[in-house]
Amino acid sequence: MIRNVVFDIGKVLVDFNWEKAAAETGFSEADIELMRREVIGNRWDEVDRGVMTEEEAKEYIKEVLPGLEDKFDRFYEKLDEMVPVRPYAEDWLKSLKERGLGVYLLSNFPEKLFIYEEEHNFGFVKHADGKIISSFVKLIKPDPQIYRCLLDTYGLKAEECVFIDDREDNVKAAKECGFNGIVFTGYEDACASLEILLGANEDE
Repeated sequence: MIRNVVFDIGKVLVDFNWEKAAAETGFSEADIELMRREVIGNRWDEVDRGVMTEEEAKEYIKEVLPGLEDKFDRFYEKLDEMVPVRPYAEDWLKSLKERGLGVYLLSNFPEKLFIYEEEHNFGFVKHADGKIISSFVKLIKPDPQIYRCLLDTYGLKAEECVFIDDREDNVKAAKECGFNGIVFTGYEDACASLEILLGANEDE
């Protein structure tokens, strides 16, 4: 029986539009590809893991983007704008809570940015029964330990949880830990897949 729904945040409940912000700041397609390869797919994981500060990451990024320091400073000022909340996010979590389900967050997210967004923008967080944010626990998805951290912290059973994430590797890791899983490709499809799983509760 499904008793709990566990959500990733980025690209599920909020957008992550760093490429758009970089282009608007004046970065070329080649610069953006360099950032994607050397930063987002490399060092930013260490920020999400909480073992590299945002300030350290910022200095590293400037090193791999020689001559673009001023543009990067302007880009970095847009960090808050890169994670707008999707219009359905708060109502989705609230509606699941009203149906008696537990609602949790399990996300890779930099500490300082998450603290700021929770206080100023992420209204959906207040509907969660608990949250595990990577930088606070020094673990990132798809490391199996972060899924176990959620289960142990809140006394949950994996088989009673469904995990929703936009990345297939993160969902695969959750399933290997015993969770049910949905790869998020859009709100309507995710809702439909979730209802199928919840509908199975009625047959038990």
